[in-house]
Amino acid sequence: MFFSHNVLSLQLVGNYGKMLTLNLIRHAKTNQVSPSGNDFDRTLLDKGVSQANILGNYLRTHHIFPGKIICSSATRTQQTCSIICQHLVEQCSYTFSKKLYLSSHKQILEVIESHGKGEATVTIIGHNEGISELASYLSGEFIHLRTSEMISLTFPFESWDHLIRGTGVIIFQYRPEVFLPLPVASKE
Repeated sequence: MFFSHNVLSLQLVGNYGKMLTLNLIRHAKTNQVSPSGNDFDRTLLDKGVSQANILGNYLRTHHIFPGKIICSSATRTQQTCSIICQHLVEQCSYTFSKKLYLSSHKQILEVIESHGKGEATVTIIGHNEGISELASYLSGEFIHLRTSEMISLTFPFESWDHLIRGTGVIIFQYRPEVFLPLPVASKE
């Protein structure tokens, strides 16, 4: 677990009044190939299911409100979203977007601007490299999100249209650690 708290940055952001919060989540651990052969159809591994459950529980127990969730329509991101929302039944409002599938950071920003109107908090569940590029772009730091990793940023703005490079303050970054037992070899 990694937390990044920059007290000076939090104080500066706090002086602006209304703030926006953007949570970025990379989908949980997946199979390398799907039965259909299409990347879009890849499903979560057992480790991915565990990661998503732990992340959902973390959000619930730490009272982290996801706001409006905008999720890639790929199978693995939908599964990640569904599992997380099982822990946040009363707080989950989500929509799926094909535009988030393997998108660039600029395309993700466009989705946020169009779907986030009127929302103070938006959560994106997506894919690398775009989601890590967006976190890096907005924070001004190099960030590479691993599977099921989440980063939360705040912005001293009232509209998602104002997001530009380096304006986000990292509130926290979290990744569930999952260690599954190795399969037992059969004795034949």
